[in-house]
Amino acid sequence: MTDSEPSIRRGLARPPYRLILMIAVLAVAAAATFSATGQGDGGQPADNAVGTSSQLQPPGGNGAGDAGNAGAPANDGLSDQPLNRIGQLFFYAPVINGLILGLSVLALMFFVMFMLTINNRAMAPPGLVDEVVKLVIRGDYERAADVCRRSRGVFVADIVQRCVENATQQHAVMLDMIDAEGRRQADILWNRVSYLADISNVAPMLGLLGTVLGMIDVFAELEITSGSITAQLLAGGVGKAMATTMFGLSVGILSVVLYSVVKSRATRSLADAEQAVHMIADHIKRDDTALPSSRS
Repeated sequence: MTDSEPSIRRGLARPPYRLILMIAVLAVAAAATFSATGQGDGGQPADNAVGTSSQLQPPGGNGAGDAGNAGAPANDGLSDQPLNRIGQLFFYAPVINGLILGLSVLALMFFVMFMLTINNRAMAPPGLVDEVVKLVIRGDYERAADVCRRSRGVFVADIVQRCVENATQQHAVMLDMIDAEGRRQADILWNRVSYLADISNVAPMLGLLGTVLGMIDVFAELEITSGSITAQLLAGGVGKAMATTMFGLSVGILSVVLYSVVKSRATRSLADAEQAVHMIADHIKRDDTALPSSRS
C-alpha cells in the first residue's frame, strides 16, 4: 500500500456534501430561470408562467363570441411528442421546476459517489486488512498502528487503530472500544446516505408548492376575467399548474429507489467491515503471548 492510496480514499470518503448541494441546486435553478426568461423574450411569455390570462382566454381575445376556440388553450403550445411536452411543461414554472431538476442532478451525483465509496474495497480494503493481520501475528503492534494512521479516511482504519493501540486491554474492553468507534463511524456514514432520503422528501414538497402557487394564479385570473371562462379552459390552466407536482413526485420516487440501493449496499459493507475488525481483534488476543517480546 502506497502513501498516495490513503489520500485518494480520504478524498473520496469525505467530499464537501453541503457545498456540492448548494452549488448544484443553485446552478441548475439559475440556468432554468435564464432559459425561461430568454424564451419569454423571444415572444412566448405565455408559456413561461403558470395560470396567466393568456392560458384562460381564447386566442385572439374573442371572448364568449368565439365558442369554437373555447377548448384551444387547453392544448395550446403542448406538443404531441412526449419529450417536447415535458420541456414545455417545465417552463410553466421554471424556478420551482429548476430547483426540482437541481435536486434530481444532486441525487444522481450522490448515488454515483456512494456507489464508488461504499464498498468493501473502500471501507475495508483487503490489502490493508491483510497487512495489519500479518503485523499483528508478528506482534508488531506499533507498525500496525502506523499503517492505520497512514490510511486515515478508510472506514476500518480508525477502529483497527484503536484495537492495536490498546492491545494490552482485556478482550471485553477492546470489544467496547470497537463498538463505540464503529457506531461513531457508522453514524457518519448513515448521515451522508440520508441525503438521498432528504431529497426524496423535499422534491415532492417543492412540486406541491409549485402547484399551489400556480392554482392561486389561475383563480386570481378568474376574478379579473369575463364570465366566458369554460370548464375546459379552467382545467387546462390547473393541469399546467400541476406539472410541478408531476416533476416533484418523479424525482422523489427516483430518490427513494436510489436510497434503497445505497442503503442495501451500505448494510452489506458495514457487516463485512465489522467482520474484518473482529477478525483482527481476535488475532490480537490470540497472540497475547507474543506481546511482551514485541515491546521489549
